[in-house]
Amino acid sequence: MTRCSSRPFRAHREKGAALFVALLLLLIVTVMGIALLFTASIEQTLSSTETKISKIFYAADSGVEYATSYLASHPDYGALAMPVGMSSHYPGGSGTDMQVTISKPILMGSAILAGDAFESISRSYDSSQVVENIYWFSSSASSAAIQASKTIDAEVGIYMKQQRIPE
Repeated sequence: MTRCSSRPFRAHREKGAALFVALLLLLIVTVMGIALLFTASIEQTLSSTETKISKIFYAADSGVEYATSYLASHPDYGALAMPVGMSSHYPGGSGTDMQVTISKPILMGSAILAGDAFESISRSYDSSQVVENIYWFSSSASSAAIQASKTIDAEVGIYMKQQRIPE
């Protein structure tokens, strides 16, 4: 008799336990969902910032490439701005927002190819000598729309003459 009377008492005492466990699990899953929502929002913001920084970096880098090719054909140019649209096009933005400016190049020095002897005619060096000129300049890109700017300092080696095959 003792056995039969204790069972209904124990079942009556545990009647709301399943509801309590279900609510507790629902609360835990809700908190995890809210935490994941905030994490995703922060990750999206960081990704957007990284994209802006990459766009402005590559615009400044294109200024370095532009100046290097321009310097090979015009060794005496001064400071210049890249033509509008060459580096400033990116999806979702206006074509003229990004400005790229390049400083005046500074000749750091000259070098001949390793192993080549100087070719001289009387007291001056022969003009057919292949010489690499080392220049320093900076390329700056800025954009008001994406609120970013970047400056790249570059040292480039330019061969002012085409190399020729020795006869």
